[in-house]
Amino acid sequence: MKLIVGHRNPDFDCFASAMAAQKLYPDHTVLVSGVAQQNLAQFLAIYEEKYSYITESDLTDENVESLIIVDTTSLERLGQKVQKILNRASRIVIYDHHPDIKEQTIAGEKKIENVGATVTLLIEEIAKRNIDIDSIDATLFAIAIYEDTGSLLYTSTTLRDLEAVKFLLQRGANLSEVAEYIRYDLNFEQKQLLEQLLSNVESHQIDGLTVHIATAETEKFIGGLAAIVSKLWNLENVETLVCIVRTGKKIHVIMRTSSNEVDLGGVASELGGGGHRKAASFTVNDSDIASIKKIVFETLKRYVNRGILAKDIMSSPVRVVYSDMSIGEVNKIMERTGHNGLPVIEGNRLVGIVTKKAVDKAMNHGMQNHPVKAIMSSKLIVVDANTPLSKVRQIMVENDIGRIPVLENGILVGIITRTDVMRSSFADAVKKAARKAVYEKDQEQFVNVRNLLISKLPRRICDLLRQLGRFGDELNLPTYIVGGFVRDLLMGNPNLDLDIVVERDGLTFAEHATKKLDATLVKHEKFLTASLFLKDGTRIDVATARTEYYEAPTELPQVEISTIKKDLYRRDFTINAMAIKLNQKDFGLLLDFFGAKKDLENKIVRCLHTLSFVEDPTRILRAVRFETRFDFHIEERTAQLMLDAVRQGYLEKVSGQRLRQEFEKILEEPKWLSALRRLSDFEVIKRMFPGVFYTVTMEQKLRSLADFLPWAEEFFEKVDRFYAVMFVFLEYHGDTAIEQMKERYGLSSKFVDELKLLKKMIVPLSKVISNRLNFSDIYKMTKGISPEGFCYIASYLDPESQEYLKQFLEKQRSTKLVYVDGRTIVEKFALKPSRIVGELLEEVYCAKLDGLIGDEQELEFVERKLSDLASSKVPGR
Repeated sequence: MKLIVGHRNPDFDCFASAMAAQKLYPDHTVLVSGVAQQNLAQFLAIYEEKYSYITESDLTDENVESLIIVDTTSLERLGQKVQKILNRASRIVIYDHHPDIKEQTIAGEKKIENVGATVTLLIEEIAKRNIDIDSIDATLFAIAIYEDTGSLLYTSTTLRDLEAVKFLLQRGANLSEVAEYIRYDLNFEQKQLLEQLLSNVESHQIDGLTVHIATAETEKFIGGLAAIVSKLWNLENVETLVCIVRTGKKIHVIMRTSSNEVDLGGVASELGGGGHRKAASFTVNDSDIASIKKIVFETLKRYVNRGILAKDIMSSPVRVVYSDMSIGEVNKIMERTGHNGLPVIEGNRLVGIVTKKAVDKAMNHGMQNHPVKAIMSSKLIVVDANTPLSKVRQIMVENDIGRIPVLENGILVGIITRTDVMRSSFADAVKKAARKAVYEKDQEQFVNVRNLLISKLPRRICDLLRQLGRFGDELNLPTYIVGGFVRDLLMGNPNLDLDIVVERDGLTFAEHATKKLDATLVKHEKFLTASLFLKDGTRIDVATARTEYYEAPTELPQVEISTIKKDLYRRDFTINAMAIKLNQKDFGLLLDFFGAKKDLENKIVRCLHTLSFVEDPTRILRAVRFETRFDFHIEERTAQLMLDAVRQGYLEKVSGQRLRQEFEKILEEPKWLSALRRLSDFEVIKRMFPGVFYTVTMEQKLRSLADFLPWAEEFFEKVDRFYAVMFVFLEYHGDTAIEQMKERYGLSSKFVDELKLLKKMIVPLSKVISNRLNFSDIYKMTKGISPEGFCYIASYLDPESQEYLKQFLEKQRSTKLVYVDGRTIVEKFALKPSRIVGELLEEVYCAKLDGLIGDEQELEFVERKLSDLASSKVPGR
């Protein structure tokens, strides 16, 4: 883990310095301790989507490889969790402008100089390296300098601060916005205008959004309007504020919001001004306040997206239990449906909520026959159907509850869970709305592919599918074959992976089919799935049609019985979301709800909904695998959702084991090198393996490895491609980083030891091979090297040198000592077992490896070597 941190409760200089440092250290994450100071908090309310950071509550890994500290050298000013991990950091770099600090200081590489603001030091580095910054960055950095230098008036201000401001102004820093956030007292006229605005604040509703409009008039121009509006916004603590101020013949409209449901920039742009979604303004001549107020109000209506309400995201109708039901009955309902909490009803009235945790505890105490009302929570927290999502989220957080009943006119009409809130809140990918479809609608197709089944499949497989359809008819259960089997059938590729989905009860179907087919059955009741193993080796996987609900991103799903359409909708991509019905009446009917057949024809990989990669980030790797395997292309919206999920850190939340499994599947593909390049395009490589950068040099090494790999796999019979690639990926990593990779991805100690060894010798070893030195020289340097290690060595070699390495390996395998072994040398030459015997054997082997002797010369060679050894011990020689 690599972090950038500052002091607790950051001000502008601290936060801006952290963000500037991230420009210099792009593989580091910014961590904010405590609460941002008020004016900074206001700034972040507008630009929260641009500046991402974590807090100390997000800090779970205490192993820190690198720590960049800004705007403090004081240990006491750091957050408590940061203080605890300080000693674990392999590297610490400190940027500060407080050289005379008396408190306990932090040890590390210090870049502390007498300037007015810490961010000045970092801006100098940014300028020196010619790193791009946009106008918002420039404004943030400028605010920091102006605030810490008292608008460049403090005696601590230096010429370097002025040069930094010049640099920022050249890159678009907005001085009017700087003035808005700089803390200074209002003058008398500004205070008068503020009081007038305070007296004229009105509240309006626009499609569920509360907008406050304030007005004021003065006959002369008063500067600093943006600062006055900022002060008013802070005092009133409202979500959306519109200030309309007439100064002489001009009317200035300045708008601020912290809501994501309104686009103020769009309003201002339409009316001749400009700005951002959350902060904008415009000016008009020769008009009156009433007219402008009306125009602004009407224009706002076109730029408000109604805030999400409880009724928009609640689950309805609500599954309930009755207060007199036994705990055992309730437990069965929860086990069957996957619900973790249920409302309790008594006489058509909501009286409580019971959770799975409470039910499990009661079952463990043998209370299965007690009424559920004995363990329900009667402390009810409910919301109205029109309660905004933001309020629902706040209630859940403040009361630490996972579900809230929704009432309308006192009647229970729905329930909201954390999952519902998560789906409506997560990431830009869902644009603050519930899960949205990505597939092209109105593309449903229902065509019969019976003839395709008969013509493309082996007779025994087609007959087996007919049998499975009959079993479904016998149980009155709709039965389908789904997934890759259907995709590959339509593409003309052989695929005999039999994935069967049964509506309502897959386990009963599996038991019935097992008896009929005399098969072996393995059940997985938690996931409503089973596997049948036939005597001819055929495997059939059976699942109940189900919907999966993710309690949190990247976690394994909760399962609930569902229909075939919902079952297909939970899958990764449209091309894998088709089914063929097997029941006798409809045998061969293709169900394509999501335009998958069209995507196959157009060679497109497309996800089904906007939360696809949030719920399961490993689908990002799968998308690339399918794209390269089939020579398809990832659909544009899907590609953007993949990139968004990667940049928002969802891959890091997946276990290393799951990521490794998906990565290994990619490496087994024929075009795995192209797949790695695509993973790099989506920034997956550097996220999965921090410190690995997919450069031209690295790609050349991987290409050389790929050229060598087919021969190596035939020669060694088994090569672990994952380890072969890891040698290339991790060759420049330090010991600490390698240990982190070892822990995350389960790398073997043997691999780690070999990597550390080869890192030191790879360059001289590759030169020994490239310069065609003796086979014995290569042998001495590569003793004990694994097949994967030789693949790594090959990544450094050109084709001719790879051929020489192959010749060496073949010669080494074929070279055997025929007439000489340790016992022969001891007995024939009257030697005692010792190190000399082992050295003689190696010399004989090396001589044979280099073609200097044949089988018959082995003993003669030993005798000559012993003679030379004896001669060297004669005095005078």
